[in-house]
Amino acid sequence: MKAPNTALGLLGLVTIAFAGAIPSPAPSSLPGCGEVNVILTGLPPNHPLVIAQGHDPSDIDKGLRADLASAIAGGYNVRMSLQGPEEPISTLEGRMEGTDWSATMVGAGVRASVLEELTIWLEDVIALYRRAAPKAFIAFNHNAESTLWAIQRRFPLASNCTDSPGTNLGYEIHCDPSVCNATISS
Repeated sequence: MKAPNTALGLLGLVTIAFAGAIPSPAPSSLPGCGEVNVILTGLPPNHPLVIAQGHDPSDIDKGLRADLASAIAGGYNVRMSLQGPEEPISTLEGRMEGTDWSATMVGAGVRASVLEELTIWLEDVIALYRRAAPKAFIAFNHNAESTLWAIQRRFPLASNCTDSPGTNLGYEIHCDPSVCNATISS
């Protein structure tokens, strides 16, 4: 009869003991309301590439604005800086300056697109995020109404922020009117 491998058995016990010893983050170590800064970029709602993908600019605008309001009400400081790939990446870079970003995001309309120019732009934006905010987590929403969900997954807050919401750092559209010329109705 072969003797059991006690070294492997002990390794398993040590692994189990170590895994059980890893503490969960205590609520006091979680960030508070207004302590998480997030920048999100994507296409302006009235950009031709939004329309080319079959979206209504007014619906996208309403969804993005509601999404921004939801994330702020949830206790997060958020800037939506929207631009198309024809705008220089330095425009977005300038909007990132002066803030310690906890998270960076690229909207689903860019990430889910099958358009080559948006794939290239996505790569450029991610490269910028890695360079300009190397400590920030790159988070992803799955539609124009899921930014709060995406932020909360990685940055749960220590408390409910109903009475102390985050800050609107801006809903900005950077697009030449000759490009973004579709009307957005309120």
